[in-house]
Amino acid sequence: MSLPAQQLQFDDALLDDYSATVADAVDRIGPAVCRIERIGGTGGQGSGFVITPDGLVVTNFHVVGDARTVRVTMPDGVSREGRVLGRDPDTDIALVRADGSFADIAPLGDSKRLR
Repeated sequence: MSLPAQQLQFDDALLDDYSATVADAVDRIGPAVCRIERIGGTGGQGSGFVITPDGLVVTNFHVVGDARTVRVTMPDGVSREGRVLGRDPDTDIALVRADGSFADIAPLGDSKRLR
């Protein structure tokens, strides 16, 4: 059973809008996404994102584990050392302070404005 042409056009428009939304988010946030690697201890890596120009990075607890220091690598290949400031295994969130300053940050949203 085939869908009517009007429904197919509607579906195509929805997919185009979705693709544009995802592409826009990647363009805006992508430069702030970094790779996180544990230094010492059991090896591991994951991702995070810079939220302040002075190097606060949000990542997951399972990425940092019990490490005290990590290596933060930005999309341009520049690596910096970072210190794990806090971790919450229950919510799987961790906060890292990376050395240096950062031009590309991922601003946090206001949950009160969500629809």
